[in-house]
Amino acid sequence: MIMAPVPLATTRRTARYLAAAASTAVLAAAGLAATAHAGPAPQPAALVDPAVYAELADGGTTEFLVYLTDTADLSPAATLTDRDQRLAYGYEQLTSVAETSQADLRAMLDARGVPYTPYWITNALLVTGDATLLAELTRRPDVARIEPDREWELPDPTSSPALSPTMVEWNIAMIRAPQVWNELGVTGEGITVATIETGVEYDHPALVNQYRGNLGNGTFDHNYHWFDPAGACPAPAPCDLHGHGTHLAGTMVGDDGVDNQIGVAPGAQWIATNACGYGSCSSSALLAAAQWLIAPTDLTGDNPRLDLTPHVVVSGSAWPQGPWFEQVIQAWVAVGIFPVFAAGNYGPGCGTVTWPASSPWVYAVGAHNAQGVIAPSSSRGSFLGDIKPDVAAPGVMIRSAVPGGGYASLGGTATAAAHVAGTVALIWSASPATVGAIPLTHQLLDQGAVDVSDLSCGGTPGNNNVYGEGRLDAYASVAAAP
Repeated sequence: MIMAPVPLATTRRTARYLAAAASTAVLAAAGLAATAHAGPAPQPAALVDPAVYAELADGGTTEFLVYLTDTADLSPAATLTDRDQRLAYGYEQLTSVAETSQADLRAMLDARGVPYTPYWITNALLVTGDATLLAELTRRPDVARIEPDREWELPDPTSSPALSPTMVEWNIAMIRAPQVWNELGVTGEGITVATIETGVEYDHPALVNQYRGNLGNGTFDHNYHWFDPAGACPAPAPCDLHGHGTHLAGTMVGDDGVDNQIGVAPGAQWIATNACGYGSCSSSALLAAAQWLIAPTDLTGDNPRLDLTPHVVVSGSAWPQGPWFEQVIQAWVAVGIFPVFAAGNYGPGCGTVTWPASSPWVYAVGAHNAQGVIAPSSSRGSFLGDIKPDVAAPGVMIRSAVPGGGYASLGGTATAAAHVAGTVALIWSASPATVGAIPLTHQLLDQGAVDVSDLSCGGTPGNNNVYGEGRLDAYASVAAAP
């Protein structure tokens, strides 16, 4: 048992992470690969996703995302150790590059009365147009590619019979979170976790006290703590019409103060976005939510505040259609937000970890049961050939909060990812030196994990495509933090 900080050995996974950052000569400390560039427009055949042409085949209009060639160079953020300065630099670079490079295109769209929504986190615009406009856009040298506004179904978690409360749930005890609370005196204070999911039921007994918008005495302020780009909630307050987001939030921070200790970091606070509405997520809603997480705004979408940016973001979504979300993830990492994603529920086959969990900048999580055995559905092995998931965590029959003030046992790699997000909150709360230090936090999680050898999908006994670096151990990772 580790009782004090120990020197960190560079794991294979962390070494690859650092090598990738070094080889691109960018953010070795923050883990970003992003450079400003502007080049000649590619050929239209390679520029436009065929799905956009298909949607316009009947001669009408459709919504599509127009990505511009210029991207922000966030690599200088690596030299900034102050979180506020790092956020300010990243936000200024992202917004200024988007404002400058989009100006000419937006002026053209305005002159023609074409509806559009601009984004700065990926320098893109959601445009409503016809085939004539599409053809004109493909000829512009400032346009890199055009994609449809896709819709992804959120995977339904595996449900199990509801279990009775047991004070500290088995999954929380298995990763040794109670030892972090009781022996190290850390429960996540000062850290904010966020979901990019289906929303959260904010007044759930196990979540209401941890909601950052709770002002006390039964009053709430949802500005800066809630964003609903899907437009699914009937009131300007957090809701969850699906249940997935509430369950994840409960596993991260849930505790009703009585019989339901369901969360890894009950001293942390949560905020939420509803990018997935009733259970499906559009590209545009995901981009809007991801952007809001860097610079939360009030309920009108104005007056962004970087002092309220969350520390950790978790999602159970899997979007297999390509690396379109990669620039978003890199922007999060650049400003010091730790992204945790579910590895996916496409096992037991190998090479089944898809986007965005296959990204080297994402910490991807597989699921195991109460005996530590990997779940059959847990994805294993990146289709890119890299070792994924990064770690495995409890993800079978996990009892947590659900809308309506109750509790249910659900399973899947999303529930496992919530354990890692809560563990990051514990690490960062215990050790201010680790806040925003993405590679170092990867290393602490990797080293703390309990090795499990399973070479059925390749790898080594200590780092394989089934368990990654092993089973999550929150206590070992927090105790090893500098």
